[in-house]
Amino acid sequence: MKLWSQTASRLVASRTRLKVDRCHVDAMTMGNGMKLTGGQTLVAVENTGKQQFEANPSLLLDVMPVAMFVIDTAANIVFVNERLLGMIGRERSTVLGRSAMEFIDDRDVDFAIDLLANGPDFDGTVMGPSRIRYVDSAGVSHFTQFWSYEAPAELGVAGYVVTLTPESVRDVLATAVTSVASDEPLDRTLAAIAMCGRAMPLDGIGCILLVEPGAPTDQDLFRVMGEWPIDADLVNAHDTPWRRCLTRNETQDVLDATSSDVDARTGAEMAMAQLPAAWVRPIVDGSGNVAAVLIVWRRISVVVSPNQEQHITDVIRLARLALEQADCRSELELAARRDALTGVGNRTSLNDRIESARTPSSVLFIDLDRFKAVNDTYGHAAGDEVLAQTARRIATAVRGGGDVYRAGGDEFIVVCDHGSESDQDRERGLLALAERIIKHLRAPFDCLDHRVRIGATIGIASGRPHPEVARSLEDTILVADRAMYAAKERARGTIHHADVVIHAN
Repeated sequence: MKLWSQTASRLVASRTRLKVDRCHVDAMTMGNGMKLTGGQTLVAVENTGKQQFEANPSLLLDVMPVAMFVIDTAANIVFVNERLLGMIGRERSTVLGRSAMEFIDDRDVDFAIDLLANGPDFDGTVMGPSRIRYVDSAGVSHFTQFWSYEAPAELGVAGYVVTLTPESVRDVLATAVTSVASDEPLDRTLAAIAMCGRAMPLDGIGCILLVEPGAPTDQDLFRVMGEWPIDADLVNAHDTPWRRCLTRNETQDVLDATSSDVDARTGAEMAMAQLPAAWVRPIVDGSGNVAAVLIVWRRISVVVSPNQEQHITDVIRLARLALEQADCRSELELAARRDALTGVGNRTSLNDRIESARTPSSVLFIDLDRFKAVNDTYGHAAGDEVLAQTARRIATAVRGGGDVYRAGGDEFIVVCDHGSESDQDRERGLLALAERIIKHLRAPFDCLDHRVRIGATIGIASGRPHPEVARSLEDTILVADRAMYAAKERARGTIHHADVVIHAN
């Protein structure tokens, strides 16, 4: 009977997690006269015919650089080596006799069963490598690559030998690369990259501290991606190795948490968490500034080996790529919301503001005077320069008191959120702002060896014309537009407030 076919019929019938009674194998014949009886039988092995020594076959399996286990045709585990037990963090007695499916991540159980169901295609050959997630004793999932093949008849077990490798940094990076390629949010991508810290050969706890350039206070400078194993208050504390890594832009590895180079509080927290060491490295952006800090917390104090150094370098490279991609995305999003000529918000940005507005805002609708004459007399290049300078002058006049948008052509809109001031003070402030804008735009413009003069006419509308009445932002813009035309009918260079009797000249 084909073993693969037998397995397929026993496993595919029920695609649920297998629960089986514990079983034992008293002896497994390994060929060439070697036997495993409870894993303890000693066997003589001849070495080139010159010397003999006794060896424990199970010991030889335990020191293999890969994990190995044997399952029967129902996927029950009948033998495991120490390497596997170390990977999953369990004792041998808690593993033997149980279904291998119990140690596979729920998301991959069906995948594992499908592999066995397709086994007939691999009779006499090795199946693999396949990538799958297993679950350790703490309930944490890890990726591994595994190979499987039919157990030799000499073993005395109808089943399969399965070998697998511990989760490596490159396994985790492969997952993180998918996150980068899919353009997933930066937080999720960096968290995936930080998981490299737990994989071989780093074998620790990984996290990435993302620098927040716009942080309101120094206590909000770092944001944690991944696992933070000590007191959270230390994330943004001063005099820590990661803070020095940021300010000095250099490696700040901690090889002894009790040394004088480590601040007392950090050292105490690391000792309490049984983490005597940490590798702390800067992640630098394209401008040479530290954009994040990589930390690999270590349970053993040891200098970074050349192999580990190379893996750390790979982690930092991918993190840097993710940061650069996020910057490019932000720049594209900003460009899509900015007027290419003037740099102020464009119509798309204004429409988004209209759709998202939840509270009343006042509006100044600005139309340039005599601008058409500039285009007709000096050409569109001169006109474009005047528009660019106009936007800068309006922004200077606003001084952070509102947001400037180019509505199209030679029209600009300023949206001002309502503050806590009284209605009367707010309306006076709007009139004063409009007067500043007109004053700024009356000054001559120097462009392309020409000096030109324009001006502006402004309409104003309040988002709350009466205490009991509130306008939508879209309606406020329409009212301000009509107020601007009302002002033009009187004279250019004037202001008309739709909700105030006063007209400013």
